[in-house]
Amino acid sequence: MYNAKGSKNDIHQDVTNNIIEMLDQVDMKDYQPPFANLAALGIPENPTTSKRYQGINILALWFNQKSKEFQSNKWASFKQWKEAGSHVKKGEKGTRIIFYKTLVKDNENGNSEDEKIKIPMLKQYVVFNASQVEGYEDSEKNIIPECDKVNRLNLVDDFCKNTKAEIRTGGDRAYYTPIGDYINMPETSLFYDSENTSATENYYSVLLHELTHWTGAKSRLNRDWEKSQKPKEDYAFEELVAELGSAFLCAQHNINQSHPKNHALYIKSWLKALRNDKSFIFKAAAQAAKASDYLNELQEYNPS
Repeated sequence: MYNAKGSKNDIHQDVTNNIIEMLDQVDMKDYQPPFANLAALGIPENPTTSKRYQGINILALWFNQKSKEFQSNKWASFKQWKEAGSHVKKGEKGTRIIFYKTLVKDNENGNSEDEKIKIPMLKQYVVFNASQVEGYEDSEKNIIPECDKVNRLNLVDDFCKNTKAEIRTGGDRAYYTPIGDYINMPETSLFYDSENTSATENYYSVLLHELTHWTGAKSRLNRDWEKSQKPKEDYAFEELVAELGSAFLCAQHNINQSHPKNHALYIKSWLKALRNDKSFIFKAAAQAAKASDYLNELQEYNPS
């Protein structure tokens, strides 16, 4: 519920003002990028060789894992999956990665002496995620830590339930998918305490972030960035909306969500994608406020 400090508009404006004040104070060098939730899954690895991918391939595989909503961080080539007794599903498209190899050749110099010449070689490979194959069972996929540090907040759980949003639990990632029109949240036991926040605060901050994304569906507030002529820019804008929406809703429910500095860092990262135009904050805040109001209108009680 809204706190006694002021109206819902006061909360929206206060949170927005606080974040704007912090934008020039935060340092991107201290920031964990938006794909930090993928990093929590571990480095992408090849289950047939037990080796981890390196360098730029890590980012390439992380981004593909997120965009295609794969639940596994296991990747291998078509041939490797086949040799392991699995097979790539028909119609699946692979992800291109690169591999550096140094070729060592013997060469005779001007003094008729043999010397070694190292020639760097670049090769490209196509790999497929475990979610794209049949006949493979990830033994680590369903391992859930024994310690669950998230304390359920009944009022927030009821708030989410009253929206009638479909919220599923499973896998390692939090996301909203327009295709299935549902929110997916990891098991609560996968959330941990951080330097400035508790596991409970981290969990509900993420949940309310995804719930804000949910409001943008065509049948609701119609923030359909996926069909945009500028998808990258509009995706960044949607992330601003969701993060501000999470901040508004956390303030409404008196949740000491991710430390305000973390919100500012996250938002600054997306402002960079939007060429650091702070006017996007005000535009996104207006959309986030609409999302917050929309969710409150779906409640079975009258927030005050």
